[in-house]
Amino acid sequence: MLHGLGIGLPLLFGLATVIGIVAFFTPAIALSWLSDLRHLLRQRYWRGEQGWHHSFEGVPLHIEDDGRHVWIDGIGLQGALGTQEPDAVLAARLSDRWRRDASGRLMLRVDAVARHLATAPGRMERRRIRLRLYLERQILFPAGQRRAYSPVRPQEAPDPLDPPASRRQ
Repeated sequence: MLHGLGIGLPLLFGLATVIGIVAFFTPAIALSWLSDLRHLLRQRYWRGEQGWHHSFEGVPLHIEDDGRHVWIDGIGLQGALGTQEPDAVLAARLSDRWRRDASGRLMLRVDAVARHLATAPGRMERRRIRLRLYLERQILFPAGQRRAYSPVRPQEAPDPLDPPASRRQ
């Protein structure tokens, strides 16, 4: 009957075009939805860890932001670097830029770690370069942006871990 009306062939081509377009874009839409679902599940799973999960090459990094500085745990840093050194060695390398959290875990200031990775021997190793860039781009820069646009400012008291102005020269 449709052939007799002269619309059978155009209707068939139109239907084939719609099916082709749907078949072409469905994988892209499905991948986008799967990516969104994966991000949502990851966000829900790591919600208790300060809202963000940080890892470098599969090594989980415990990051804390106290409003003034961003801190990284020494165990995660050693795992990311592929080294095994006592906490005292890490603390000595970053003197006055470390603390212990409530559970006794060594926490190092991320800005000091990035600076150390940029100036220490072995600074041109690929892993160290990638770690330093990760710390700067994924941790320090977003923290600085959050602080810049935050209506709440930390007290302008001097930082006990920063040297006095007289020693900075």
